[in-house]
Amino acid sequence: MNTINNAFVSFIIFLVLFFSMAVSAVSWFGSDEEIIWEGAVNNYFKYADLDDSAFGKNDHPINFDEEDLINVFSALVYTETGILGGEAVVSVFSYSQIRILAEYLSKGLSEAKPNQDIIYSIGGSSKKVIVLTKKSYTTGSVFYKDNKLNILIGEHNYMRSEAMEKELDRSGRGEIKYNFSYGKRTKKSNKFKESLLSIAGVNQKVVNGKLRQDWIEIDVKIAAEAYLASKEEEEDSGASSARILKIEAAKLAKQRREMRSEMARLRRDMNKKDKAVSSTRSIEDRITTLDELLVKELISKEEYAAKRKEILNDI
Repeated sequence: MNTINNAFVSFIIFLVLFFSMAVSAVSWFGSDEEIIWEGAVNNYFKYADLDDSAFGKNDHPINFDEEDLINVFSALVYTETGILGGEAVVSVFSYSQIRILAEYLSKGLSEAKPNQDIIYSIGGSSKKVIVLTKKSYTTGSVFYKDNKLNILIGEHNYMRSEAMEKELDRSGRGEIKYNFSYGKRTKKSNKFKESLLSIAGVNQKVVNGKLRQDWIEIDVKIAAEAYLASKEEEEDSGASSARILKIEAAKLAKQRREMRSEMARLRRDMNKKDKAVSSTRSIEDRITTLDELLVKELISKEEYAAKRKEILNDI
């Protein structure tokens, strides 16, 4: 009886976890979805139907240079207040995520149909506390319309629940496939509330007078050029700072050389003075000794005069 009760309780826990975390032990997608790329569990790019046809069809297919997309995604940054205070500039996507996004969106958009969006999920690591990190996922959908690349963010740094995964995955691998949100044209997502730092060609869309932080519009050409220009400016500033530091270092080195030279000169002068004093003292001592010898009548007056003249000649 206890065995049956325990099994029933485990089954109830399974259902609660399943629905509360909105996950599924198996992946499912509509029949019209096609895989662009699929990597590890919950890492993929796929085609999907437009999430709302009321906005009209997309301007697909469209070709983008992969390097331009890398620059564009690198330009998406915001400021974040740290736990200990102070602000830091944070990228919406990590470096590895940017490389993946650029590669597979470039490929996917070149073959996408007007009635298709691209949905994606890519893994990453997010800071949970000051130094510890936790595995996470970032998801969304992408499409091109009215000369703008549109990115809807569904989940941003969505933390994995490893305890739940182990409970639901009896294989022991601890990885299951999640059902994520990919963002919607008609509904604002609260999963990304950051305001991006301003850069030419990048805007967060305003819908019905309200800012959609989760919806990013990008003029790829302008944004890529603006990002490269900002990096060149940073490099020029860094080079200028390096030149200033080099000049200051050279000045300091010159001052140190001059100081060492002056100290050496002072030491030489002191040595000369010491020698002169020592020499003068030596002559005085010799004459004093000579005087004592004369008083004690140990030498004659003639010897005294001759020796005194000899000592004075040494000066």
